[in-house]
Amino acid sequence: MILAPIKGFDLKYFRAVHTSGALPVFDTEFLAKDEILAKADQLAREDIHFALRLASPDADMIQAIKAARYTNLDLLTIALSKEDKAVDVSGMGHTKLALELTDIHMEDVIADMDPHALILKGNEAAGKVSRYPSFILMQWYLKNQDRPVFIQGGVGQYTGAGMLAAGASGFVMDSQFWLADEAPVSKD
Repeated sequence: MILAPIKGFDLKYFRAVHTSGALPVFDTEFLAKDEILAKADQLAREDIHFALRLASPDADMIQAIKAARYTNLDLLTIALSKEDKAVDVSGMGHTKLALELTDIHMEDVIADMDPHALILKGNEAAGKVSRYPSFILMQWYLKNQDRPVFIQGGVGQYTGAGMLAAGASGFVMDSQFWLADEAPVSKD
């Protein structure tokens, strides 16, 4: 998975990520509901699979996504904190669910929402992160649950192979790709 820069929506970048074999993720943090839906509609018209990342478990936004019935929305990721409660994510059709976690001991909300996978966001990642490094989160979740885990933060040339060997299913990359020619960041 490769996250696009926040507020850096560019169809060319999403197409390039998809063509590379990765899943492009539209990070909706800091965007209004109408803007999220308008941009998701643009992605839905493309001949690519994509993911949406919600920065919180917003029930109204989830209902709007369900109502839109995006046929090429492969994954919905929802960031959860210990204070968050489970929300209804049933009726998403073929769209899979991944919960983005920054803490341990969240078994109850995980069980209630029954995601297909977990994204473990360690303190090496950008944005709102864990007090734990990615390796600690990864080890705890691999020991305490059976869902696939994807690691965000702390993934480098050598650590990525170690994470896969330990049992991680994959990675969520972001700023590592923002210097690519296709990335929607300032050329200045």
